[in-house]
Amino acid sequence: MSDPITNPYAWRPTDLEAIRRALQMPATAPAVRAINDAMAQLEASYPDPIPSAKASLDAIALIDAALLAPPPPLDPDAPPQNAVVTKVSRKGAAIPIPEQLPTKKLDVIEYATDLLMEEVVTEYEIPSADQAAAASALAPAQQRRLHAQTILLILPSLP
Repeated sequence: MSDPITNPYAWRPTDLEAIRRALQMPATAPAVRAINDAMAQLEASYPDPIPSAKASLDAIALIDAALLAPPPPLDPDAPPQNAVVTKVSRKGAAIPIPEQLPTKKLDVIEYATDLLMEEVVTEYEIPSADQAAAASALAPAQQRRLHAQTILLILPSLP
């Protein structure tokens, strides 16, 4: 058998604990034995889905790390990250802008230069703190749940 580190169809040494954490199983001897047996059975009988399981385990580890990390500092000039655009209004050039803008004072008087300016107003609605917290926590939780379901599909004998 080839080296488990280079063989994509073999489990890594850390995968047993990663599966236990991903599926939120208790750290008991029967649970660890069940995971170990399921991993050995899959590796011996049909190792093709092991790379997918390892990718799901890595994704869950990244999601868990991101959920535990402190939020990044906010940029005071940027709109809030979870803000919703409610209205965009534009006032702008009603006439086509000439390729060559006027250079003489008399030419400028002939043009209504205020029509060449554009004004853009964007209004944001900031969701309430409860809505923002629910929305920000929901997406990673859903992604984590989908990856955990993938692992359960690959290792169906686990509870």
